[in-house]
Amino acid sequence: MSDRSPWLVSRAPRPQAAYRLFCFPYAGGTSGEFLRWGEELPEAEVWGVVPPGRGERLGEPPFERMTDLVGALVSEVRFEPPFAFFGHSLGAGTAFETARALRAAGLPGPEVLFVSGHRPPHLPRVDEPIHRLAPDRFRALVQERYPSPPPELVEDEELYGEILETMRCDLAVFETYEFLDGPPLDSPIVVAAGRDDFWSAADLEPWGVHTRAGCEVHPVDGDHFYLPKQSAQVIRIIADTMRSGTMRTGVRDGLGR
Repeated sequence: MSDRSPWLVSRAPRPQAAYRLFCFPYAGGTSGEFLRWGEELPEAEVWGVVPPGRGERLGEPPFERMTDLVGALVSEVRFEPPFAFFGHSLGAGTAFETARALRAAGLPGPEVLFVSGHRPPHLPRVDEPIHRLAPDRFRALVQERYPSPPPELVEDEELYGEILETMRCDLAVFETYEFLDGPPLDSPIVVAAGRDDFWSAADLEPWGVHTRAGCEVHPVDGDHFYLPKQSAQVIRIIADTMRSGTMRTGVRDGLGR
């Protein structure tokens, strides 16, 4: 696995790792918080996926449509097996569609698809879209709905403006996404979601229609923005799943027991 692709970043490349874990960021997010996961997953080589508009690619125009984002990713990145995907919120949808695109291209898919904080993709979206709002209104809603950024970031108007533009484009990807029916994946799907998020475990079980290989749902403490505080629970779910090599359809607790 080359570390020269602008799409990928890793803190500790491990060419001899048992598997590679590719982590897809949520709307407005970066891959930085995933890189330290390698310290807790010594058997894995953890890679953060870096779409344009964030990190070292902050100056590049972000994508605004899922098909364009996934098409560029699959054509420009070689996912060397064995590997797994993890994505939270928008990242979950991107990981799912990337797995489907790899299959359509006749390329190897993930051993396991881990999706977090995302409804089953075939279900209708319930939130009103906000990516087309006027800049001032969009900024106000982002500050109202999402965790507060560091004060020093907000004070840097130019940098914060770029980050808000990335957020707007990411939300355009999410809000314009349309699921197209297709055959289920051969990869098992493991779903994680905050217990206080928008959906119950029963709401998330329909993820199972998108795989032939079994689906698990793991409630995790917290709401939709649980990931930074509860990453240890998610890491344990990933580790237990990959070490076991087996899947059991059903609902398990947030510790993966």
